[in-house]
Amino acid sequence: MRTTDVTKTSAGGTARRAQLVGCAIDALVELGYARTSVAEVARRAGVSKGVVTYHFPSKEDLLGEVVVSLYRDAGEQIARAGAGDSVMSELEAYITSNLAFVAENPRHVRAVMEVASNVRPGDGRGEDPLVTHLQELIERGQASGELAGVVDAGVLAVTIRASIDAAAARAAVDPAADPRAHARHLATLVRLALRTEEP
Repeated sequence: MRTTDVTKTSAGGTARRAQLVGCAIDALVELGYARTSVAEVARRAGVSKGVVTYHFPSKEDLLGEVVVSLYRDAGEQIARAGAGDSVMSELEAYITSNLAFVAENPRHVRAVMEVASNVRPGDGRGEDPLVTHLQELIERGQASGELAGVVDAGVLAVTIRASIDAAAARAAVDPAADPRAHARHLATLVRLALRTEEP
């Protein structure tokens, strides 16, 4: 490992990177994508542009870390929610913890949406791992007989993910939005769609 790599991953380097990401989030929320620059992030952090580019060689690298850090932090929170004692409880924990994270981190969510709406996705992105995870979870419950097999697992997985993303988008721009209430209603819909008993 090179000396610069050691410095970047040291406690001080990690703290500096986190500070720069925080400043980038603030700039994205307050100024938008176009006006968020390396110079603006440096100004907010009280450092030179060289310090920013030492940790993040370009604006794209810095804003990419804004996105990555949101998914990393959300993933950690979802993992802490626990596996549950049934597939349905796992689905409910997934929905609840996702939208609890949205409720607790509205600025970070809004910053990521700002990046996503201004960066053209690359070609051939393939499957969405978040949807794939949900689909596999639903299929496992259907195969065991815990969940009804009437609803297509792939369609329901896309529906759950799209609903979570829509709730996040609304919460990012509407202070009155309630992601936790959305989670409760979405979990109810999923339970109704997958219940095995006759209505």
